[in-house]
Amino acid sequence: MYLNLFSMEKSILITFLMSLLVFLLTFWTAGYSLYAACLAESVAFFVLTYYVLKTYAKPGTFGLPFVVAVVAGRIVLDVPLRVMEFPETLFSLFVPIVVIVSIVLAALYYKENRVSVLVLSVFIILLLATVGQAEWLDTFHYKR
Repeated sequence: MYLNLFSMEKSILITFLMSLLVFLLTFWTAGYSLYAACLAESVAFFVLTYYVLKTYAKPGTFGLPFVVAVVAGRIVLDVPLRVMEFPETLFSLFVPIVVIVSIVLAALYYKENRVSVLVLSVFIILLLATVGQAEWLDTFHYKR
């Protein structure tokens, strides 16, 4: 698919920027509800990851550089805040964890390309975004 390394590097940079844009378009949902943020970001990044892999990755590969670019675009603005204020941001740490899980599940769905993997991925994301998020918030006695 790729004629030279430059075009792959350009595709990875585009992937990173798209991921950053999706984060900027969805992060505001955390102001409404951490459940909404978890669900909205997970679905958005699942779709983005699958789209990027379908568009840029070589068929039959896992597309690891693109998956890393999507994860990096999601956490690049999150990490500095969490490093400086870790105890204060611990209650919302579950959102990026679920998003990273959904990115990995999208890559798995791309590689396997089976409906059963898609159904299982949706079930896992919904379970983490609802029950998992509730348990995480209960751990920190966070008022919902």
